[in-house]
Amino acid sequence: MIRLLLLVLIFSSFLWGQTQSILYIPSASEQGQKKTNALDLMYQKRSLIDNIPVTQVLEAELESSNYRVGPGDTFKFIFFDQTGTSFKFTISPEGNVMIPTVGAFHLSGMTLQKAKETLNKEVAKFYDREQFAINLDQLRKFRVYLTGEVRAPGTYFVQGSDRLADVLEASIIQSLSSKEASSSLTDWADNSRIEIRHKDSTVSIIDISSFYKEGKEEQNPYLQGGDIIFVPSIDLSKDYVVIEGNIGFQGLYALKKNETLFAFLTRVSALSKKSNLQNIVLVRDGRRQVLDVLNQEDIRNSFLLQKGDKIIIPTIYENVYVRGEVRRPGAFPYKANYTAKDYIGEAGAMDSADDMESIIVLRQGGDEIALGPDIIIHKGDTIILPRRAREVFKDYIRILLPILSLGISVYSIVTR
Repeated sequence: MIRLLLLVLIFSSFLWGQTQSILYIPSASEQGQKKTNALDLMYQKRSLIDNIPVTQVLEAELESSNYRVGPGDTFKFIFFDQTGTSFKFTISPEGNVMIPTVGAFHLSGMTLQKAKETLNKEVAKFYDREQFAINLDQLRKFRVYLTGEVRAPGTYFVQGSDRLADVLEASIIQSLSSKEASSSLTDWADNSRIEIRHKDSTVSIIDISSFYKEGKEEQNPYLQGGDIIFVPSIDLSKDYVVIEGNIGFQGLYALKKNETLFAFLTRVSALSKKSNLQNIVLVRDGRRQVLDVLNQEDIRNSFLLQKGDKIIIPTIYENVYVRGEVRRPGAFPYKANYTAKDYIGEAGAMDSADDMESIIVLRQGGDEIALGPDIIIHKGDTIILPRRAREVFKDYIRILLPILSLGISVYSIVTR
């Protein structure tokens, strides 16, 4: 009985503990703390500033005529008298600064040059101009919004010295998988028409590809507080082309006005050292033509693309492939001026092989066939040594004999 009572007490205590844990409701302060922690975590992940180990990283001195001050920018006031007094003041969320004994001034939206002129003028009413200096001490942090055809849309925290490319590159880190981390934009994005929508309702159209490929700084502008960065999708009602081929850049791409073939391929990074520039195939209105971009300067500089063009970029192969009646079929390193029979010699012809005159050479790309042992082989060609006709006939007999034997046996059983 005593053991039973002890068991009941222990079980009741367990149930009470479970009930308390299930019915536990965090206090308002605890909930607020969790929310604050979540916001702090998001701020750290999406901030271009806090992840950098130094206070401020600038590409050059701030251009006071371009940089616009706003809430959060901090100025430093220094006196050159014997006391060496200095103090800092920050632009408030309403865009104002308060300077003791001097007054309050609205600075938000001014260029840094204009803001310093205003402050110097007002402070000089109370102090000798040569006895003090006012400088920008700390850049503000503000929000911008990344939207559209991007892999990690949302809010990003930047400072006044950050540009569009900084946000796009930071968003790569936010991509959900390592596979996506090679680009911040989706495959359907048009990076030549990115919109930056400002708080004053103006919109800047940016071609970020011109910055990445040509270093055009004006196509990588500074960002402003509240900017909405919108990356549009490819517009099928406008000009576009399609890339095919074993190059890793297959797909549909937006086409700029009056863009040449070579300029387009360069802009979208579709070329590599293994791209066969001598045999680029262009399909237009169902007609196929081969273009030598490497050697024909007029095609390289002047051939204009049109809406709906299909571009096929063949790959330069480093090997030659041998198949058929050989002892070691497979890939062989390319050797200049080697003939078909030279490669057959390396692969080793079998006794069942036909004579060398029957060698078939499939040119890389499959559009051309050559016959004979003395054909000069190019990279990517496939050499086929056929089976001797007599051996083929023997193969057929070997296949047919069991079938005939089975048929005769069945016939004899049926007619018995």
